[in-house]
Amino acid sequence: MKKGRALSWFVLLLCIMLVMQFENVISQASRLVNHNYKMTNQVFFNLNNDFEHRVQIITINDAFVIVGRTSVQYISSDGRLIWEKDVSSQNVSVGPGKNGFVLAEKKAGDVFVVDRKGVIESKRFSMGAIESVKMFDDGYIAVLKADNELILLDDKLKTVCSTILPKGVIIDYEIDTSKQYIAIILLDLTRKEFNSKLVLTSFNGNIVSGSNLSEKIVYQMSLHKDEIAVLSDTGLMLFDFNGKLLSETTFDQTIKNFSMGSEIYLHLIGKNNELNLMDVLPERLVKINYRGEIQKELEVKIENANGVKSFGDQLIMFSNDTVIITDQEGKVSETYYGSEQIRNVHIIGRLSFAIEYINHLEIYTLK
Repeated sequence: MKKGRALSWFVLLLCIMLVMQFENVISQASRLVNHNYKMTNQVFFNLNNDFEHRVQIITINDAFVIVGRTSVQYISSDGRLIWEKDVSSQNVSVGPGKNGFVLAEKKAGDVFVVDRKGVIESKRFSMGAIESVKMFDDGYIAVLKADNELILLDDKLKTVCSTILPKGVIIDYEIDTSKQYIAIILLDLTRKEFNSKLVLTSFNGNIVSGSNLSEKIVYQMSLHKDEIAVLSDTGLMLFDFNGKLLSETTFDQTIKNFSMGSEIYLHLIGKNNELNLMDVLPERLVKINYRGEIQKELEVKIENANGVKSFGDQLIMFSNDTVIITDQEGKVSETYYGSEQIRNVHIIGRLSFAIEYINHLEIYTLK
């Protein structure tokens, strides 16, 4: 009996050890499946050291688009060159869209709509000096001219409306086609203190309403069904489409970095209350909804972060020398160290990301 019991205990312990090892193997395998990005390619540019006309890098659906001094390159999510076309100007602006992008020669004002195969779908010449262009998912294209004239074009590049905006630096602009409104955020530099403005115009070219955002630096905005969400250096504001402030959420720390997608992530540093400069608050990462309510608070796992971005159901944060990927709870799953100073990180869904350096991209793909 004793020998039988001893054998039973031995078999039981052996089974437990095997199960534990099996679970460990499955856990490791699962981690490798869920978080296993490998560098699949490198793309080089700026090799002639002409940094006055640096490349512009954008992402559309499943590709990286690199607009350089002499060419436009369409790079797959794993770093393969799909097509390349010559560019005759060194001074261009480019705006990503759902199925392509818009490219403008800024001096003469020539505008081109290019699809994912590199085919020029529409073109328009000699619009005058252009500051920037932007493409929207429903086919509309906005052209911001150097004299603060905002021109809205349809998908055939025919003029829908034109509006002369107030003086200031245009920070962001979005359209609501159902309401036929254009919302514009600008920074007014004519005053001693920083001052931003929300300006609402209609598709007939008239300024409908607006709101003055005193002593605020606005970063970005997002249009919703009945509200306009505006993110500034101090918090989140909600306006209606008459420019009336509906609500405001402020933080006692300054927003250094942010990701404004389906959800908002804010990287908070320092302190906004000048009366308590001796109080030192730790930097933190908070997730909020568009009502300004804090959903989650996370520990910042990287020093001197320069950016935070949503990456599928994960997050990416990066500094001058490090890139980390975390889950929604802030747990670091992967860490990458830059070969030189990191300038930016570009993301395609959850498929891949690219680390931008001064003269090349390192492209990492999910395996």
